Amino acid sequence: MKNGGASVIDSGNSAWAGPGGQDIEGISIIARHAYSAAENGAPKLLVSDLYWDSSGWPYYN
Repeated sequence: MKNGGASVIDSGNSAWAGPGGQDIEGISIIARHAYSAAENGAPKLLVSDLYWDSSGWPYYN
């Protein structure tokens, strides 16, 4: 990973701070926690469909 062998797929944004603690169900669901900026930092569970690019790296929309 130190030599470019990994990609960050969720580093947060203006709506969600501190995403992490992710887990993958099968090969098509990613779940992780984050803190809602709209709700004064309330913790939330985020669940998204997980996709894989042609090189085998995960991503979600």
